[in-house]
Amino acid sequence: MPHDNGRIYGSFKKICIPELELKKEAELIGPNLLSLKTDWESGHISDSLLSFQLVLLYLERRVKRHPFLRMGKPLPNRNESKEFLEVVRFYGMPDTVRFALWKWHIGEWDIRLIDYNPSSLEMLESQSLGYRYSTISWDDAISGSLVEGKRDAFEHLLHDLAHAYMFFRKDYDFEGQKQFFQKMYFEYPQYESALETNPIFRTKFDYCISDMNSHPAHLSAYWNAIRREAGIPTETNG
Repeated sequence: MPHDNGRIYGSFKKICIPELELKKEAELIGPNLLSLKTDWESGHISDSLLSFQLVLLYLERRVKRHPFLRMGKPLPNRNESKEFLEVVRFYGMPDTVRFALWKWHIGEWDIRLIDYNPSSLEMLESQSLGYRYSTISWDDAISGSLVEGKRDAFEHLLHDLAHAYMFFRKDYDFEGQKQFFQKMYFEYPQYESALETNPIFRTKFDYCISDMNSHPAHLSAYWNAIRREAGIPTETNG
């Protein structure tokens, strides 16, 4: 997991802070978080714009100098989110996050912001329908705690956006992924018994349907492999 005995791992480690520092950070940015939360819950700010503002808030707090890379152009007005996302790169993270935010903002990718951690089955259903959830855990953000003991609220949002990129990106065959998840969702009742009695299969199944976005060929290979491992017949072995 990204936070493990005081050490930080993963794609966003450059902009993560130690768990012990989260509460102090939360106290400092608490008023901003509460204001954004109120605006979002009252419908005064869109899902994509809220996520953009959260990225700015945390990144500017954690990276004191040059949180944004201008790519040789003047830094645009931060209130012009479309232009900002088109020309500015974020320090310390893969460009997948910026690209996902931009595609979401211009309405080309169907990402939906929620304030809780969805179940793996909810993730499977959403992807079978062609959209992807991203989560902002307000409670963890405001209290300065880790989401499910793994990631701080900021990193958790970034992680979800990076997965959205992998779901929608053209060369990972979005339509093929959607069809793969549609089939898994339709067949889900066939595996409920095994999921209840085999915890290893359950863990790997949950990973496949909620935290693994790849080309459909890779998804199918993994799905067949974990079924064979669990002694469940597949299309290839009867």
